[in-house]
Amino acid sequence: MREGSEAAAVGRSELEPLEQVFWEAPAAPPVTRVSRLPALPAADPEFRPYQPQHAAPAQIQAPLSEGPQAVVPPEEDERRRRRWPLVAVLMVVVLLAAAGAVQFFRPLPEPAMRLTLPASHTFRGDKPVLPLPQGGQAVVGVEGIGTMGRAGAETPIPTASVAKVMTAYLFLKNHPLAPGEDGPTFTISPQEAARLKFRKQRGESHVDVTAGQRFTERKALEALMVVSANNLAHELARWDAGSLEAYVAKMNTAARELGMTNTRYTDPSGYDSGTVSTAADQVKLLRAAMAIPAFAEIVALRTYVPNDGGPDRPAGNVLLGRNGIVGGKTGYTDAAGGNFVFAAKRRVAGIDTLLIGAVMGQQGSSAVAAMTVAEQLAGAAQGALTGATLARAGQTAAEIDDGLGKVTPVAAGAPITVVGWPGLTVPVALDGTPPDQGARGEEVGAVVVGDGSGEVRFPLRLPRALKEPDLVTRLTRLG
Repeated sequence: MREGSEAAAVGRSELEPLEQVFWEAPAAPPVTRVSRLPALPAADPEFRPYQPQHAAPAQIQAPLSEGPQAVVPPEEDERRRRRWPLVAVLMVVVLLAAAGAVQFFRPLPEPAMRLTLPASHTFRGDKPVLPLPQGGQAVVGVEGIGTMGRAGAETPIPTASVAKVMTAYLFLKNHPLAPGEDGPTFTISPQEAARLKFRKQRGESHVDVTAGQRFTERKALEALMVVSANNLAHELARWDAGSLEAYVAKMNTAARELGMTNTRYTDPSGYDSGTVSTAADQVKLLRAAMAIPAFAEIVALRTYVPNDGGPDRPAGNVLLGRNGIVGGKTGYTDAAGGNFVFAAKRRVAGIDTLLIGAVMGQQGSSAVAAMTVAEQLAGAAQGALTGATLARAGQTAAEIDDGLGKVTPVAAGAPITVVGWPGLTVPVALDGTPPDQGARGEEVGAVVVGDGSGEVRFPLRLPRALKEPDLVTRLTRLG
């Protein structure tokens, strides 16, 4: 019993501290008891068990720059300071090279050429007074320059044989002839040969023909324009279009194309009084016809040589060679009166001028009254013509601007001369595309005086070589 009591007493004394711990602790959830692990030996004297360190909030939010900084050796810092200027220079060189390449390969501006002469020239003095007719109509002008004078209302009146100018013009447009060429051969139809007797009875102008008779194109046109043969006018119409009606339709189409707004054709010869026009319209037509060399050759003939061996016949235009008249066409019927269209040439200040005129509706028994007025008009108009030199050969007349600040003069290759009459203003223009470069003396354009088909062109040349912009200009340009 004692041993048991002592043992119990010993055991109780050993448990008292533990009981005191559990009993004095505040109420808490049950604690799982874990056996104590043996301590690990510290093999490495430098080893320290991991103990987490909790930084204060202020330390966690401190900037990184407050941490320890790497120390750059003095020699490395010196190398860096020496390297930066080299890098900067290299960058500048690269940028300049890139900018230079862009400038060099950028397209150059298109060069422009401009006239340094006035854009027009006005002749001093009063406009000339011409001997225009009191009745009928008249118009006279210089090809490429303008109308010098006119009289009468632009009311359509019968043309008589002046209509044959359109017949010949249209046939040559459809069947061109080279200068001196005879052209194809046609034969006279039996129908036209049978009409010859009737035409003679009516007093029509004609040439004697027989069925099957052969005419070259040129000989037929000579009969039409030199001796005003009505029968050849009708044959030419049939040869071209197959019928009179079809050819007359073509004539009216051609008139519209030429701007002959007051003209209407009803037959190819003008014998029909339904064929009407004005002096102004006939000037337009004759101007176009005279531009055809074969037509100009034919109307300049003073005689007609028949192809049947008959005697030569004088031309109806008796004014050829007088006051410079080089061509024309007469016309007369009772309904029309006397009509005459004419072309005259004169050289003025070294320039060949072509005068075109028309006189219509002159009273009389033939075309003589109209021809008399025309001769006076031609003489007075040519006497009023004068010239003026705008630039001597070699004198600057224009300039080329390369668009980069360089201007190159351009010189007249020949004297630039304008022709006109007192009171007239003549346009002066520039024509041509300026080059980027060119040799000395190279033609680069022209000064154009007048307008229309009668304009006069004067060449422009480089007085010195024209070169493309150099490297410095290309690299430093702003435009």
